[in-house]
Amino acid sequence: MKPLTRSILIGAIAFAAGILGLLLGQAAPADMLNAAKGTVGGVIGLVSLLLALVLGFLVYTAFAIFTTQQSESHSLGPVIADIDLALAQYGPEALGGRAGLRASLRRTRARFFEDAGQGPRVHSFQEIQTTFANLDGYFGSLEPTTDKQRRLLAKAWDLARKSHDVQMTMTRQLASPFPPRVLPIVICWASALFLGDGLVSPANAIAVAALFVAALAVASAIFLILELSSPYSGFIRIGPAGLDSVLAALGDVAPARKEGATADGVAG
Repeated sequence: MKPLTRSILIGAIAFAAGILGLLLGQAAPADMLNAAKGTVGGVIGLVSLLLALVLGFLVYTAFAIFTTQQSESHSLGPVIADIDLALAQYGPEALGGRAGLRASLRRTRARFFEDAGQGPRVHSFQEIQTTFANLDGYFGSLEPTTDKQRRLLAKAWDLARKSHDVQMTMTRQLASPFPPRVLPIVICWASALFLGDGLVSPANAIAVAALFVAALAVASAIFLILELSSPYSGFIRIGPAGLDSVLAALGDVAPARKEGATADGVAG
């Protein structure tokens, strides 16, 4: 379900709970309701505090996920440039590695940006093994003859592993950004809060409007949480411009396409 749809649904549930509270307040005997207002008010205060703390924490966590993904994606540019420079200085024997680096970036672009509805695909265990096996195989096939080539080879090897480590970590971070039962608990708290507010509020247009505005606020908070925790899909997302600029700088502006693993070890 899309974040906007889920947010609207959660807001509607909260608003419906508030309307139910208004109806129950009208149906309950006046003396009973007046006697219970202190208790209901205390419960409302407790649930309000819990809901505010949890929503604030979730928004902060989702924003941290977004900014972490953004900073990690930006950090790949200098690493890729350094790998390409090291392979270029190594000599013509490393041309295959430079071509593999470009192929790897095209696959990275496809993985993170090809499916704007679902976001990046998580690296499977087999993909991780294949990537590092290809990486080790390629760099192991090079035979440096000078100290400079040995230094460049070691540098490129370390940077290539770092680049793949960062990308795999990025996809794993997005696989499950929140515990699976957090949002249902938030929905229950919001419903309890709106129900209690409805019970102690007069049934008039102003009360209904206030409940609607509050439900809209809860829905917008949920929308921010869902959007920011999925930074490569939806309305608020990280675009491929940074990766495209790296590909353009490396002389490759071809659109992303699916490719199989290559023999050159720099490909991921």
